[in-house]
Amino acid sequence: MKSSKHLKKLVIVLFLAALASLSIIAPVIFSDDSTHPISSVHLPTEFNATHAYEDIRTQLEFGYRVPGTIEHNACAEWIRSQLYAVTDEVVTHQFSLPGPQGEPIYCQNILGKLNTNKSNIIIIGAHWDSRAIAEKDTINTTQPIPGANDGGSGVAVTLELARVFYNHREEFNSQIWFLFLDAEDQGGGGIADWYWAEGAREFSSTIHDFFDNSTETFSFFLLLDMVGGHSLQFMDELYSNNDLQQAVFSEGRELGYLFQFPKNPTKRYITDDHIYFRPIMPTLDLIIDFVEGPWTHHHTHEDNLDNIDIDSLKVTGRTVESFMYTYHGKSNWKKNWTVWMIIGSISGVGIVTIVSVLIGIRWKKKRSLGT
Repeated sequence: MKSSKHLKKLVIVLFLAALASLSIIAPVIFSDDSTHPISSVHLPTEFNATHAYEDIRTQLEFGYRVPGTIEHNACAEWIRSQLYAVTDEVVTHQFSLPGPQGEPIYCQNILGKLNTNKSNIIIIGAHWDSRAIAEKDTINTTQPIPGANDGGSGVAVTLELARVFYNHREEFNSQIWFLFLDAEDQGGGGIADWYWAEGAREFSSTIHDFFDNSTETFSFFLLLDMVGGHSLQFMDELYSNNDLQQAVFSEGRELGYLFQFPKNPTKRYITDDHIYFRPIMPTLDLIIDFVEGPWTHHHTHEDNLDNIDIDSLKVTGRTVESFMYTYHGKSNWKKNWTVWMIIGSISGVGIVTIVSVLIGIRWKKKRSLGT
C-alpha cells in the first residue's frame, strides 16, 4: 500500500509538471489587450539612441534646412549618403513649388528601399525640412528655427532604424521603404502660399512611379514626427488608422513605456504627411501633443539640441523596431503562438509518456512478483 501511494503521488506530480511545462513554454495567448494578445516573448532590440542623437546634431550643423537654401541641399546629400550604405536602392523624387516672387523653389523627397525582392511594402518616414519662421516665439519670429525635434528627430530615428534593419534584412518578410519627405513644415506662412505636407502630397500623387502595382502592395505608412523631445508622450492622432495605432501603442507598453504610450492619450486631428497616404494604405502618425503637451518648443528657437532627450529617441526607436519584429519578421514569435503551443504540448506529452512507462514498469514488476 505504501508503494502504491508513492506511485500515485509521483503520477500527480508529473501530471502537474506536464501542465506547467505547457503554460511556461507556450506564450500567454489570452490577454486583456485583444489587439496584442501574446506578451511573454520579445526579441532583443539593437536601436542605438546615441547614433540617432548624433544624427540630429549633424543635421543642425548643416544649418536651417529650409527649401531653396544651400544648407537644405547639403543635408539632402547627407541623407542620401547614409541610405546608400544600408538600402538596396535610393531614389530622389524632385519637384518644385512657387516661391514668394513666383520663382521655382526646388524640393526633393528621398527614398531608400530595402528588400526590394519582397512584394509587401512597409513605409517608415519623416519630414526632413525645418521651418522657415518661428511664429510661436517671442523674438525673431520671422527667422528660421533649428528644427532639432520638429524634423530632425524623425529623420534620425528613421536613419538608425534603416541601419538596424539592414543588418537583419533577411529576417523580414516585407520590403521596407525609408521615406524622407520635404516641404512639410512651411504651411501657415512658413513660405508664402505653401500648405502643410507639400512633399507628401507630391509624392503620394506620383507613388505609382516608384513601385510595380501589378506585383507589389502596400501594408502601411508609419510617420515619425517630433519623437525626440523631453517628456515624450504620444497622442491619439485621429486621422491615423486605429488598429495600427493600437498595435504600436501596445508594443510600447509591453516594453515598459507606459508614460510614453498612455492608455488614454490626448486625441487630436493633425494635418501631417500621413494624410495624403490614407487613400492608399493604413497610416499612423506617431506624434506628441505639441499644442498642450509638456514639450513646449514647437516652432520656436528653443527647438534645439538642448531640448532633445536621448531616452525619447530610444523609446521611439526600440518600440518601432520591436513592432516590426513582432508583426513583420519571418520568425514572428508572438504571432506564431501555435508553434509554441505545439512545442509545449510535445513537452507535456513527453512527460505524460514517461509517467505511463513508469506505471507500466511498476505494474509489470508487481505481476511478476505475484503481488
